[in-house]
Amino acid sequence: MTTIRPARAAAREKAERARPVRLVVDGGQTMLRMGVLDEDGDTPRLREQVSVPGFQWTAGDDPVEQQCRRVVEAWDSLGRPAPVGVVALGLAGGASDPDSRRRLAPLVAERTAAERVLLTGDDVTTHLGVLGGAPGVVVAAGTGVACLAVTEAGELINVDGLGYLFGDAGGGFSLGLAGLRAALAGFEGRGPETALTARAERRVGRPLRDAVKRWYRSPSLVADVAGFAAEVAQAAGPPDDDPVARRLSLRAGEDLAVSVTAAVRKGFSGSRDGSVPVSWAGGVLGADVIFEAFSRGLTQLCPAAVLRDPIGDSLAGALRLAAGNAVPHLASVVVHTRPAGAGLGAGPGGSGGSSGSPAAS
Repeated sequence: MTTIRPARAAAREKAERARPVRLVVDGGQTMLRMGVLDEDGDTPRLREQVSVPGFQWTAGDDPVEQQCRRVVEAWDSLGRPAPVGVVALGLAGGASDPDSRRRLAPLVAERTAAERVLLTGDDVTTHLGVLGGAPGVVVAAGTGVACLAVTEAGELINVDGLGYLFGDAGGGFSLGLAGLRAALAGFEGRGPETALTARAERRVGRPLRDAVKRWYRSPSLVADVAGFAAEVAQAAGPPDDDPVARRLSLRAGEDLAVSVTAAVRKGFSGSRDGSVPVSWAGGVLGADVIFEAFSRGLTQLCPAAVLRDPIGDSLAGALRLAAGNAVPHLASVVVHTRPAGAGLGAGPGGSGGSSGSPAAS
């Protein structure tokens, strides 16, 4: 008996190592998180998790290739668990259009030797995590903004999510940029004095005019600017109680309420008061002054909306996707199945394929 037990234990460990792992990914402009789905137990959960830098676009760099590199970096940080059965990804940026997703999914399958890749936008996985697969509207306000309505019929309707140049009203980059502009205007006498000037000097450097010009050369400019949003929200309250910062913070909350109102009207027209679940994600709405403005604005603009506390986040949504939950969100997911016999580093091959409506296994 003493010799059988170690043999059985070794066999069990070998079988566990051979069992395909399921990876879940939440990738944004500031950070990409990857976790391993724990297959033990009745409730899906993450066994371990790592973070790597997000996506910062630079001229001449293919955004799809950059996103694939970030995914592989996270996989490396996890110790390259293998074999990989499923990778479920919710990504911002370069994977925001169907053509890019159809390019990226085979790349991820090739680099990780994954049997299957499920790829969608982080707005979809955020909605899936925050409302647990139920219909309603979710606004995610981090570096950028994504507002998604999922209707009772399973239709997915996007509002904003247009990027830091053309949209993302109320997001971290938008608020951070407005705060830095106000800080510079106060510094030069073009605008009212504000506590944001001293905060900008501490974060950006002195003299402020010269220091902010050097930021143009930063490879992480979008994340750097978005990081100043926290300074704006803090300056809006005690001890600064800065009127400029407060005005900007209130505007951010109101902008997010406008986006949600548009999503409710487009996806749930004719709904009775208090009948459309609305929830949120992202660090921007973690600031009390912004959340209160968002809540007030929503009450005034959209009587049909009722705020619900988030159940989870985008990574939890990717986890639900990897676990095979049947939800309407699958309509926007691109699936790529790796050809049989293709090994690590092999090309996608001819027998693999991508589609837009998977049934996750």
